[in-house]
Amino acid sequence: MCRERIQDSRGLGDSSPGRVRQHILTCAARQFEEGDVQHWWHPPAGRGVRTKCSDDYLWLPLVTARYIRATGDSGILGENAPYLRGRPLKDDEESYYDLPDISPETGTLYEHCLKSILYGLKFGAHRLPLMGSGDWNDGMDRVGLKGRGESVWLGFFLHLVLKEFGPLAEMKNDPAVVKRLADETAALRLSLEEHAWDGQWYRRAYFDDGSPLGSAQNQECRIDAVAQSWSALSGAGEPGRVREAMAALSENLVDRQSKIIRLLTPPFEKGEPHPGYIKNYPPGVRENGGQYSHAAVWAVMAFAALGDRE
Repeated sequence: MCRERIQDSRGLGDSSPGRVRQHILTCAARQFEEGDVQHWWHPPAGRGVRTKCSDDYLWLPLVTARYIRATGDSGILGENAPYLRGRPLKDDEESYYDLPDISPETGTLYEHCLKSILYGLKFGAHRLPLMGSGDWNDGMDRVGLKGRGESVWLGFFLHLVLKEFGPLAEMKNDPAVVKRLADETAALRLSLEEHAWDGQWYRRAYFDDGSPLGSAQNQECRIDAVAQSWSALSGAGEPGRVREAMAALSENLVDRQSKIIRLLTPPFEKGEPHPGYIKNYPPGVRENGGQYSHAAVWAVMAFAALGDRE
């Protein structure tokens, strides 16, 4: 997947920065002219799937910013990469598999990253980012199926992307973009504090009908790990609330007997609204209330960020 490929490449940043550099440019070349990217593709031809997933394209600017911060290689922003050209998804279409054309249009990596960010500035009724056909959790593909559902996790993630890409816009002497990113960051932080807090922890999302997910009022998925972790990792959460949210994660999702950190609880089984194919997994398995490696590591990182060594 584009998401996993590029985020996992960060693990090679210290040992093999040249490989990370090449991989960033490879992923940039899997971006459509509109700004979205292939969710996954098959080399060498590049046949793959185009989706309405809402986070795939945002990993490119984040990993680029962190690569430059780690290596000082700002020259990568001037490297050119092509775009893909394919038919847009229909309103009632979640994805399609195809071999896209290579567009005659190219752009620098800076332009690719900026196109990703601008494509992601789509917000719903609570001015939180639209969920699309799933965010990091692909299994929640029916939360925003009709184009109105919103993702709290994506709000925290987008906040971090905006914040970390701002210095690159300053480096490129692009004052209009610097101001736009700063304004969007401030507005998003306010929306998260106003509409994401549930009273003891952060909600996970809002369904198309406006009902919350990851709330104490839900019978299933009352609390989800990634929303709590990213309230800390993004720097967007109010400090007191973040500590309360992480305490709730510890109490509800850290299963000390089984020695796992659950993704959410209680698992999906019979409730409504239907969140998506995550519900097809047995309760407690994989995304549906089991431990998922990225989310578990993010939880550990979030505790560490708060100075909680225990």
